[in-house]
Amino acid sequence: MNSLPAAIPDRWLLLYRTSKVHSLIMIINKIKMAKYFILILTILFTSCKGQTQKSDTKQDLKDPIAVVQENEKKVTEKKNDNLGELVSTISFLVKTDNKKDFEDGFIPWASIEKAKEDIPNLNKKEEVVIIETFVKIIIDYPLTNQYEFTLTSNKGFTRQQLLSEISIHYFKLYEEEEKSATVKTIPIDKRTTMYNRNQTNGKYGIWGHDIADLVLAEIGVYKTTKGEIILTLNIES
Repeated sequence: MNSLPAAIPDRWLLLYRTSKVHSLIMIINKIKMAKYFILILTILFTSCKGQTQKSDTKQDLKDPIAVVQENEKKVTEKKNDNLGELVSTISFLVKTDNKKDFEDGFIPWASIEKAKEDIPNLNKKEEVVIIETFVKIIIDYPLTNQYEFTLTSNKGFTRQQLLSEISIHYFKLYEEEEKSATVKTIPIDKRTTMYNRNQTNGKYGIWGHDIADLVLAEIGVYKTTKGEIILTLNIES
């Protein structure tokens, strides 16, 4: 620190000290202004974040019935022409004693949730319906973002194999959806607006249906120009 000359006049000494005090006051004021500036920025950031959260909430509160209707419409309008040539379709019939509802003794679909229970009664379950050894399967219902997987078999594929694998992958993707979603599935006993499953915002964006609602009625077999076999699923609910 600089020292003052011993013989400095009193009035100069007063000016010197006044100047020091003034500088100190200016420094304090700058610190206060910086604090106010930080406080303002914090308020602005919190406000913007709050607006974003409100916007997300509005998105989540969209009429669930409208969501289901809108998505069902998209499903009916979807075309698979880009997959290649439709070479065949594979039906899934399950034997039943309920002749009152099913006169021919067959339920025209197989359960996704209870595939293991339906397989013993699956019509022509061991028939090889696809002779190719490699297939890609697309699951897009009831999904916003489709799920794909591949299967390999040296002897081709039977109905039993296909139903079993499709069921396994449906359970897998529903589990992945629940783990990755911040908007969780509302339990059935707590649904008030409608009985259907609410749309979640996970990896696949599942909407409208629990896995228990889903049944496999038919598989579409497409062949690309490169000879690749792609399977699409006619899932009903």
